[in-house]
Amino acid sequence: MGLPIIWLAWGAIAALGGSNGLSAAMLPTALRETGMLMLSVGVLTGAVGLVAAWLVTHYEFPMRRIFDWALVLPLAVPTYLAAYSYVEFLGFPGPVQTALRGLNGATTLREYWFPEIRSDWGAVLVLSSVLYPYVYVACRAFFLMQSTSLNIAARTLGAGGMRTFFTVTLPLSRPALVVGVTLAMMEVVNDLGAVQYFGVNSITAIIYSTWINRSDFGGAAQLAVMVVLVIAVLIIAENRARRDRVYLGRRDSRVPPAREVLRGGRRWLAFAACAVLLALGFGIPVGQLTYLAFRLVQPQTVAMTMAALIPTVTLAGLGAIVTVIIGLLAAKVAHRSGAGARGAIRLATLGYAIPGTVLALGLLQPLGQADLWFNRMTMALADWRPGLILSGSMAALLYVYAIRFLAVSHSTLDAAMRKRGDTMLDAGRVLGAKRLELLFRIDLPTLTPAILSAATLVFVEIVKELPATLLLRPLGIDTLATLVYARANVGLFAQAALPALCIVLAGLIPVILATRLGDRRKV
Repeated sequence: MGLPIIWLAWGAIAALGGSNGLSAAMLPTALRETGMLMLSVGVLTGAVGLVAAWLVTHYEFPMRRIFDWALVLPLAVPTYLAAYSYVEFLGFPGPVQTALRGLNGATTLREYWFPEIRSDWGAVLVLSSVLYPYVYVACRAFFLMQSTSLNIAARTLGAGGMRTFFTVTLPLSRPALVVGVTLAMMEVVNDLGAVQYFGVNSITAIIYSTWINRSDFGGAAQLAVMVVLVIAVLIIAENRARRDRVYLGRRDSRVPPAREVLRGGRRWLAFAACAVLLALGFGIPVGQLTYLAFRLVQPQTVAMTMAALIPTVTLAGLGAIVTVIIGLLAAKVAHRSGAGARGAIRLATLGYAIPGTVLALGLLQPLGQADLWFNRMTMALADWRPGLILSGSMAALLYVYAIRFLAVSHSTLDAAMRKRGDTMLDAGRVLGAKRLELLFRIDLPTLTPAILSAATLVFVEIVKELPATLLLRPLGIDTLATLVYARANVGLFAQAALPALCIVLAGLIPVILATRLGDRRKV
């Protein structure tokens, strides 16, 4: 699991002082653009996610029950699909500017003014609209678990709703807020398709350009190491925020927090705030994709989608099987071993926090070198050259998927093992069952729901994954994500609306599962 990071670190050190090293102008630009994007998205997602969670947990207003779960739906929309959809929606030929020209009688863009969506502010708006649920989910869970006695005491002492929010609710929710904002920032660093489409020189986009356009592995490796350092800082901040939770108040989880019934204009203001968030993060992207997909339904579009769907399902299915098997083994080792093994497994699951572009870049050269050594060996032994086995096949993608999504399968299976306990396995051993018999008659059957859940989550994550697939896919193979990326980059996103809609529909699966799980826990 550590091979790509170790290889990148070695390549970055080897490039120091060389002609292919990191130029002085690239790193400051990448850090400045990435830092500003992360800061802007972090502030915006933190503000709207916190306010949305505060509204649905503390107040009653029209459609609050629907907003309670629906505000999570933007997580089903990948950032790059949201970017393409917003450009189509707000661009010159889109419905907004078309309606505006119909009102003022203009025929060209020079006759009226409209902000350019493909800009830094557009990137902040689009990324924030689909990433705010990270903050919303974290803060909502915190508010539901928080004792209401402090808020009641503040209101009894004469504090109004706003003062109670800023002096009591906001300080107490800081750990949950930091966790959600950190996750949103990590998604910003991982993004490739959206930032490229908006013309933002983020560090991930520059890594991709440095490797693909300039073939400069040393410079790309140095930038990739900087990404890993940025991610490490975010992980440390998130862990510190979790550690600070020990002093928070607790409550009986069976008693829901009291909600104040809003009246008059305040109830419609709360309704409008939640409705706008849902429309920006889910309504506009999905509506635009649906409109384009059904407006341009042509045989070639359907054929193109089916051609990309087959390798997508194949890769996602195989990747889910491989990742779940590794996650199951890791969970069993962590369950039976000491602190050292558990620490090593915890490090191995950090691949989920590292951008796919960085992982793919770190695997390109070692897998190519392995193919070279294997071909030399077969030539020496059997005078046969098999060609590219690892770097030019699906094996490379399965490898990077296992690194990237091991945390998803491991955390699900580890939690299931802890909840089940060891009593049934101990009873089986007492009755004389051997290891394989225990595995197939007790262990796997009792973990089947968790295994299916982990496989589903990994399957959907692979369907949506773009950066690593873009770099490591075999020649002539397109997945749904790479097909959408290729069409959008040449201005033909309308032709890719159908595969994009398939990706969104697949992304709804984990959201629905999480919502059903949350409903069960409430009961």
